[in-house]
Amino acid sequence: MSRRPGRQDQHRNANRGRRERAALPEHTGVLTIDGFAAGGEGVGRMDGMAVFVPRTAPGDIAQVAYTRHARHGRGRVLQLLQRSEQRVDARCAHYEDDRCGACQLQHVDGPAQRLARQHMVQETLRRVGRREVSLPPITADLEWHYRGRLTLVLLRRSGGWIGGLHPHDDARRVFALEQCEIAHPLLVETWHALRPLLADRTMGMPNADALRLGLRLDSETGVVHSGAASDLKVTVVLQGGSVWEDRESWSAALLRRAPQVRAVWWEAADGTRDAALEDGAAPEAGEALAFAQVNARVADALREHVYAAVTQFAPTRVVDGYAGTGLLTERLAVAGHEVIAVEADAVGARHAEARLRAAGEQVAGRGEVVCDLMEQAIPRLSSPGRVPDVVVLNPPRRGVDARVTAWLEDDTMQTVRGLVYVSCDPATLARDLSRMPSWDIVSVHCFDMFPQTAHVETVCVLQRSQGREAA
Repeated sequence: MSRRPGRQDQHRNANRGRRERAALPEHTGVLTIDGFAAGGEGVGRMDGMAVFVPRTAPGDIAQVAYTRHARHGRGRVLQLLQRSEQRVDARCAHYEDDRCGACQLQHVDGPAQRLARQHMVQETLRRVGRREVSLPPITADLEWHYRGRLTLVLLRRSGGWIGGLHPHDDARRVFALEQCEIAHPLLVETWHALRPLLADRTMGMPNADALRLGLRLDSETGVVHSGAASDLKVTVVLQGGSVWEDRESWSAALLRRAPQVRAVWWEAADGTRDAALEDGAAPEAGEALAFAQVNARVADALREHVYAAVTQFAPTRVVDGYAGTGLLTERLAVAGHEVIAVEADAVGARHAEARLRAAGEQVAGRGEVVCDLMEQAIPRLSSPGRVPDVVVLNPPRRGVDARVTAWLEDDTMQTVRGLVYVSCDPATLARDLSRMPSWDIVSVHCFDMFPQTAHVETVCVLQRSQGREAA
């Protein structure tokens, strides 16, 4: 349900790690990998110091080169001496040959991956959030070809454009993408149809040296995973530059080459958007990138879980924080609950409003959309007669602002019975829970939205502490 973050933090971390390795001397040694760190790296101990090594698995014994930092070490495999029982051969050639950074765990079998993600959530809640929970259950589905969205980097070169992804240890480089085993095949097919246009010197691109290309899977029925193959479409979004003289001819050429493409959008560096459409039903570019679900099948299961979690508290009034395009808001309003949706993105807020208008008499005025940051909307949510029974938080990777957790801790919010927090980052979830001592965890459930990676979606349901109520 949450919008996935970009790769800027990953790029900064990779660049910082590379600079640190260049500045610090390397040591060598034999390391036994004991477990996974939160980012998917294997971790073992060398002379009592934790050493983090990418592309390793618990049970591996490897000769590694590592650099010492203040409290830990970072290493790379020189030679694998003993293979873990969890280790498998990576399915994608880019994973090994190009050190592709899109996946972190292709070298580990599926059951071990899922168990690792469960442990990451449990351990992070314990270590950062000071919350002890049992190993959370995990809902999983497809392990391959599940991604309904593919985002690539395009770089201008003397012979044309190169498009692909970054190596996990070098954010400055981009390798040419041939295949992506976690992306839906139709997205990869569209990428192959698009590549000749990047090399065609008669087809000008936007005036930038680097662009971002987004491919999103659509369905004309609006249901991606259950539609027939012929029903699936692709929306293409190109981002960057300020001038694109050949936009119309380039877009028309792509539409001819790839009949599955329903729309081509260009979003300039200043945020303005323009489109060449195959039909009049294409969504706005902002929705195409910000609100498209990566894994539609698991996203459906997550939405059902969240709806059940909210309604178990039998609420009269719900705040749907970080509401996106309003799917949950609409469903709750149709079911008879009063809902205030808060969404800072104008595109998302407009779509939420449109959903409520389309529902008409079914919602009977029970739904309201506030286009604002959650922390800025607090005064409107706390006014007399508007305090909710249940709050849903579905923030981006950075988690919620401290003012939101302070609001939930405030004495004026004593009537709030339930809190449903949807998280795409266990670390920020744990941090935010540490700021809410008045709330007890009812349940934690993981959703395997991103197989082959270290990322996991988590739904944490909380209720007001009985001790706080008694006080």
